[in-house]
Amino acid sequence: MKLIYLIFGGAVLYSLLQPVHSADNFSLWPRRPDELEQARQLMREQKGGEAVLLLQPYVADEGIAGREARQICGRVNVPRYLSRMHPGAVVYTVRKGDNMARIAATQRCPQDVIMMLNGIVQPSALQVGQKLVVIPMRLRMEIRPLQREVSVWDGEQLVADYPILGMDDIPVDKRKTAQLKVAAREGYLNGVAVPLRSPQFAASERALVLSNGMCLVGGGNGHAGTLLRMEQKDLNELVMMLDCGNDVRVIYPER
Repeated sequence: MKLIYLIFGGAVLYSLLQPVHSADNFSLWPRRPDELEQARQLMREQKGGEAVLLLQPYVADEGIAGREARQICGRVNVPRYLSRMHPGAVVYTVRKGDNMARIAATQRCPQDVIMMLNGIVQPSALQVGQKLVVIPMRLRMEIRPLQREVSVWDGEQLVADYPILGMDDIPVDKRKTAQLKVAAREGYLNGVAVPLRSPQFAASERALVLSNGMCLVGGGNGHAGTLLRMEQKDLNELVMMLDCGNDVRVIYPER
């Protein structure tokens, strides 16, 4: 009798497991596009531009394929977006009455990016007639807490993708897709706040505060509220590209 039960139990177990391993069933084992491995091979061959073009159909995907595509494309796009060789770069001539903040606003280029592109340390030292390289941008940020991912977009073009290393427990009422703004950009040196327009800000460890009180931080810097922790070098790069008022979308999947 025991043998009969063992045989019957084994048959039932096999019947339950068979659909999972069936070649026609992908509900539990989603197929990863071949283009992901092809793109990685192109990256190994120093053909980043070709890899980005290959992955364009996947960068907006909400699943694992999209996340991997964004990670690969971000490694190619960030250096291009923060380079004087960016295809959209233009030259602006400083006029009487200009200051760095006004140029950044009119040219749609973050102030920190202008300073970086032109080797400027002291923004108040502009001269009339000075030539500045600027890159017009319309940047927005997307945060996917469940996927632990932060991405930056210029329109529909992916610029950068960063991992979230850890985060505080997000309150239930905030676990939903929301449209926010960048509320503040902060910098710290040895735990002491650095004024935004101070020459020391470029060397600071930065933090980004959103309009709902959520904070993106590196070391923490004494912030309260809901914290999303990132690699500090990634966060410094992110804060350089974004400015107060930039759109932020926190995305939770529908299911």
